[in-house]
Amino acid sequence: MKASRHQHGFTLIEMMITVAVLTLVMGTVVAYISRLQRVYKTQETSVDSADESRMFLDNIERELHQSGYPSKNMYTKGLLLLTPPENNTVVAYGLVSISKWNIYFEGDFDNDGVVEDIRYTLLDNNGAIATGASTCPCTLQRTLKTKIAGAPGTTITDADVLNANLATAALNNVINSGDGAGNALTITGTTGFAGGSTSNNVLYASYKTPMIFTGYDNAGNVSTNVAQIRSIEIAVNLLTNYSDTQTNMRPPLTMRTTVKLNNF
Repeated sequence: MKASRHQHGFTLIEMMITVAVLTLVMGTVVAYISRLQRVYKTQETSVDSADESRMFLDNIERELHQSGYPSKNMYTKGLLLLTPPENNTVVAYGLVSISKWNIYFEGDFDNDGVVEDIRYTLLDNNGAIATGASTCPCTLQRTLKTKIAGAPGTTITDADVLNANLATAALNNVINSGDGAGNALTITGTTGFAGGSTSNNVLYASYKTPMIFTGYDNAGNVSTNVAQIRSIEIAVNLLTNYSDTQTNMRPPLTMRTTVKLNNF
């Protein structure tokens, strides 16, 4: 029998159209998957930043609760080698000093019977101790050192804060550095948008002014007098590492806690 003359295949034009449609569909799918991956990465980074800041607040809250123990009230002056008693290495003074960028306190933080000093200090984006001429994003540096005899606050020096053997970064990408009067350090960099770019210092202006460390007395009033401070508010605003795919901004994250000082 002869083959049917009515059998047909795809023409070249039909094949080209099919390939073009499939290419368009695949391109759309790939672009959508890529966008989802970027969104996922942004959200994952935000969660990581939230976990990091929550861990920082939990740690400093625990340390502040332990500060001042054993306190000088547990000893009589006759049993101490130095006068005043807070200069002795076996006495934890508690809160030593507090300022907008620095907090210093003493305690037995690992329950080994040895008093340690802890200092949290703001470092600028060049890794130096922050000054009025510094810029952010900044880092909160934690310095730990066994107490030495002498006036409280003299164990940890600025050089110790910059010593990698004594200090570690407690929290990165901090952008708030306020002084309580609306002043704060400049935030470096710019963020690009479709119509141009905007300074990060302007873009995140509302996030940079809160104070990091604020002390309160028994009446709830802001105080810088260490002897009167009974609670401390710690506020941190951070920038995440990756930009949001829709806004191009690095999403800011706000975390805060208030710690009541237990030992006096």
